[in-house]
Amino acid sequence: MANESIATLVKDLSTQLSAIAVEFGGRADRLARQTSLSAHATNRDASDIARQLLAQRSARFDYLPAELFHEPAWDMLLALFVAHEERQTMNVKTLVGSANAPVTTSQRWIDHLHKLKLIDRVIDPTDRRRMEISLSDTGHAAVLAYLQRLGADGR
Repeated sequence: MANESIATLVKDLSTQLSAIAVEFGGRADRLARQTSLSAHATNRDASDIARQLLAQRSARFDYLPAELFHEPAWDMLLALFVAHEERQTMNVKTLVGSANAPVTTSQRWIDHLHKLKLIDRVIDPTDRRRMEISLSDTGHAAVLAYLQRLGADGR
């Protein structure tokens, strides 16, 4: 009789623990989805800020002499961030075009950004004459953190 009541008690506890596990699993799944959606919204907000910054920086040339603005590295980092968020690749030519600077100056900045480990360079597998440029994980994290700070400060 004692063995039967212990067996019944263990079975009841097992059933209750199973129900608790299912409940906590469901809560964990909901939290993971919320976190994922929140991270996606944060990246989307940062991407919107990056696009706005690029547009604002480009608009300066409509009103003021271009010689006043020489910061191609930042323009490149912003363009690479937007490309990353849109899951697009950029080659050197496209990146140089986004920098509003002479080709040689832009190429020097690409080299410098690579030395700082902010960007990655990969030879295009389909056309070995082309080089694809992307933000490194370090570069992406730095630009994202900065843009998130701008978004938080702007609220």
